Amino acid sequence: MTEQALVPPPWQALYAPWAPASRRTFGWATPFILIATYFVSAIPMVILTIVAVAGAPGGLEAAAEGDTSAALSGDVILPGILMQFALWAALIILWVKAFERRELASMGFTSTSWLGRYLRGLFVGVGLVLLMGGVMAALTTFAPGAVPESMRDMAPPENADWAVLAGGAFIGFALLALFTFLIQGGAEEVIFRGWLMSTLTARWGAVAAIIASSVIFGAFHLHVMVSGVAYGLMAVFGITATGLFFALYAYAERGVWGAAAAHGTFNAAATLMPLAIGQAGEPDRTPSDLFAEVLERATGMAGVEATEVGPHLLVQPGVFLTLSLILFLRMRARKG
Repeated sequence: MTEQALVPPPWQALYAPWAPASRRTFGWATPFILIATYFVSAIPMVILTIVAVAGAPGGLEAAAEGDTSAALSGDVILPGILMQFALWAALIILWVKAFERRELASMGFTSTSWLGRYLRGLFVGVGLVLLMGGVMAALTTFAPGAVPESMRDMAPPENADWAVLAGGAFIGFALLALFTFLIQGGAEEVIFRGWLMSTLTARWGAVAAIIASSVIFGAFHLHVMVSGVAYGLMAVFGITATGLFFALYAYAERGVWGAAAAHGTFNAAATLMPLAIGQAGEPDRTPSDLFAEVLERATGMAGVEATEVGPHLLVQPGVFLTLSLILFLRMRARKG
């Protein structure tokens, strides 16, 4: 009886085997668990925002009229993001331990070469941003009509003050942003590729889990619809393709360490690079003040007036679908 009790469950394990007494979450229930835990994790951000807005010039009256620019600076946004995503991941891990009764290794926290995979993932994330930037630059050069006029000249002004980037204010803020995005991106990998994908694999198999988790990941970014339906749909398509790449990355490595690092540095580089250019171009402004504007553009939240629909929006899905295909073919070649 004792030996029988130690036999892992019969369902498919994506990373490490589940504990003998573990339980599976119903596949249809996973989006509702994600939504519920997300809203709970948003409470610290809401509180922090209310406090910041109330203490800003104009207070809550100005916020009621839509003016929150004085309050929602990087010094407020970054701690809010850090707390929200750390709490969201913690709530999902609590669900895994309390309800599913399985070990963290089954979520992709595998111990084999974890540090090397994480360090490699840091470089992968930066490389992804540079690759997208290179494709966009090539598109601008060879098909300028496909890129909005506002994006064709991304060069900093001639009087840019690059020395300001060596100052303590920018370096300190950049380090805080890097740490925040490593936690935020890592938390999303723990949630979507760690818990969601392994849970769906146990129910539906790996192929269905990879596809479903990528679609759900894209659906959790529907906030981009504030910039217009057409823009939002194309942006969600790109985010879904990005999720597919990270899903295959985690599947290929049988763990989430590399994907967590790559996702974190991808988000950090996509934000800090334009922030550095903006800071050099406007040295009199604080990095915290500039950050809110950069984040709006980077996340597709700038609004209908500040966003344009065009072929340039196909760069992100094109890059990540191509990389996903390459990764898939490499995995098949290894199996063969």
